[in-house]
Amino acid sequence: MRIAICEDNKEHMEILVEMVNRWAKKKNEQIAIGRYESAEQFLFCMKDESHYDLAFLDIQMSKINGLQLARMIREEDRLIFIVFTTGLKKYAPKGYEVSAFRYLIKPLQEDEVFQALTKASEMIENRKKEAIIVTRGDESRRIFKDDIYYIEVDNHHILLHLHEETIRFKAKLKEFEIQFKEPQFCKCHRSYIVNLKYAGKISREGVEIDGKVTLPISKSRWEALNHCYMEYYMI
Repeated sequence: MRIAICEDNKEHMEILVEMVNRWAKKKNEQIAIGRYESAEQFLFCMKDESHYDLAFLDIQMSKINGLQLARMIREEDRLIFIVFTTGLKKYAPKGYEVSAFRYLIKPLQEDEVFQALTKASEMIENRKKEAIIVTRGDESRRIFKDDIYYIEVDNHHILLHLHEETIRFKAKLKEFEIQFKEPQFCKCHRSYIVNLKYAGKISREGVEIDGKVTLPISKSRWEALNHCYMEYYMI
């Protein structure tokens, strides 16, 4: 697993690096750690560095803070697990806007860091297995569930909305939707199933996906969607 740590306090950086190394040794996990003392340094190196699986971002950095950095990262990488570290709890709600994986309060507790790393490692492995096969005519294609932003039903067709394309094929929603389990995938409307990994703001007016599309929420699904939203981010 490739891990990036962006932290402008050298002491805090070393503490976190030591925790990550202890976790890797305990789990017999092969890791590579990239260290960055500012958001600017991270962004400069991101163009040339290989993809990271997980990034620990300090929120309270000068110039470009951790939240701003996360938004920039999300423009290029939708799958990286982002873990915010900070001494202030008030930033926690903002983390959902960039699909933060965890929000850890300083001073960091080793058991919390270990839990975040273990869960991320498990999800990275599961991501490789969690896929569906879509058949259109003579063509079959593997689609990773994690790459699906939301699912839409249009008459007798299913539309899978991905980052840069939409895949349309013929299927019955009731038979298709059983492959997508709560809390990550939740039906917000009779015509839509949303991947909460990409959900930002949720209100009675709708659920915002990736800051670009707002899907309707039916009255009968409001309570269930909120329950899924909270459960997904508390895993």
